[in-house]
Amino acid sequence: SFASLLSGRILDIPCKVCGDRSSGKHYGVYACDGCSGFFKRSIRRNRTYVCKSGNQVPAAEHPPHRLHPLPCISPGCLEVNMNKDAVQHERGPRTSTIRKQVALYFRGHKEESGSTPHFPTAALPAPAFFTAVSQLEPHGLELATVTGTPERQALVGLAQPTPKYPHEVNSTPMYLYEVATESVCESAARLLFMSIKWAKSVPAFSTLSLQDQLMLLEDAWRELFVLGIAQWAIPVDANTLLAVSGMNSDNTDSQKLNKIISEIQALQEVVARFRQLRLDATEFACLKCIVTFKAVPTHSGSELRSFRNAAAIAALQDEAQLTLNSYIHTRYPTQPCRFGKLLLLLPALRSISPSTIEEVFFKKTIGNVPITRLLSDMYKSSDI
Repeated sequence: SFASLLSGRILDIPCKVCGDRSSGKHYGVYACDGCSGFFKRSIRRNRTYVCKSGNQVPAAEHPPHRLHPLPCISPGCLEVNMNKDAVQHERGPRTSTIRKQVALYFRGHKEESGSTPHFPTAALPAPAFFTAVSQLEPHGLELATVTGTPERQALVGLAQPTPKYPHEVNSTPMYLYEVATESVCESAARLLFMSIKWAKSVPAFSTLSLQDQLMLLEDAWRELFVLGIAQWAIPVDANTLLAVSGMNSDNTDSQKLNKIISEIQALQEVVARFRQLRLDATEFACLKCIVTFKAVPTHSGSELRSFRNAAAIAALQDEAQLTLNSYIHTRYPTQPCRFGKLLLLLPALRSISPSTIEEVFFKKTIGNVPITRLLSDMYKSSDI
C-alpha cells in the first residue's frame, strides 16, 4: 500500500537487545538503530560499562526506547551475540552515490581527513501523485576519505551512523548528555543530505529547469529541515542545542544569544505542535512537497529572482494539497479539520531563521560555508 511505502524501514521484528522494534539486522542480529548505534560506538571507542543494578535486570526487560540506563545495553548486545568484528571491519569501501558526491565536492583541496565515516540514508519516497517514484533504498553508505578544509571535513565527520529517534513521539530518548549532543549534530547533517536525496526522488521536481530546482531547494531547505526534526523526533532541548552550537554568555553577545534562544523556543513550539497531531509518513511527505513547490519570487542578496516555470510549480503545489486532502479524508474520516490544521502549521516552519539553524546545528563544524551553497553544489552533481 501507499502508506506502507512511506513508513520507513522500522520492522515488526523486535530488537533482541531492548525489545523495541528493530530496523533490520545490525552486526548479525535484529536490533533497533539506538542499540546498534550505541554498540558500534562502544566497540570503536573501546568503552566498557557496568550495569548499576548488578546485571540483575536484563536489558530486554527494560521499557522500550532506551528508557533503561545505557550501561545495560552494551552487555545486552554481547549477550545476543552482536558481532564486534563487524564493527571493526565495516570501514571498507562500499559503492555509494553519496560517497562519490561528497568526494567530488571536496576534490581539489589539499588537506586529508583520516576518517571514513559511515552515513545511512532513509526511505523517503514521494507522494502518490508523482508517478514512477523510485523508493530510496535504506542501506549503509560509506563516505570515502576526502580532502578539504578542516571546516568542510567536519561536515563529512558529522555523517556518523546515528540512531533514528523513536517514531512514537511521546517516548523520550534517554541518551547520556554527550551522546545526545553528538547525535543532534549527526542527525542535522543527515537531514541535510536527505533533503537533497528526497528532492531528486520526486520525478516532477526533476522535470523543472535546473535553475528552478535549485531556487526551490535553497528556499525550502529550512522548512524541510524543521519537518525532519519533527518527523524523526530529534531532541530540541535548549541546553543541548546551545551546547551543540558552543554559544554561551561568555563568548556570545547577549542580544545575539537572546535571539538564538528565542528562536530555539519557537522551534520547540512548532515541533511540539506537529507531534501533538501525530502525523504519519504520508502526511509528512505531502507537506514536504507543499513547502517545496512555492512559486514565489525569491531574493538572492539584493537581486529578486523569478522562476522560469512558476505556473507548473504552482500546479504541483495544488496537486500536493489535493493529494493530502484526499488522503486525510480517507485515512482520518473522523477528523474533518485535520487538513486545515496541518496547512495552518506550515507558516510556523519559518519561525526559525536559516541563519539560526546554521548557527546552532552547523556553524561549529563547517564554519562560514553557506548551507545553500553546499546544497547547490551537491544537488548539481549527477552522482547523488
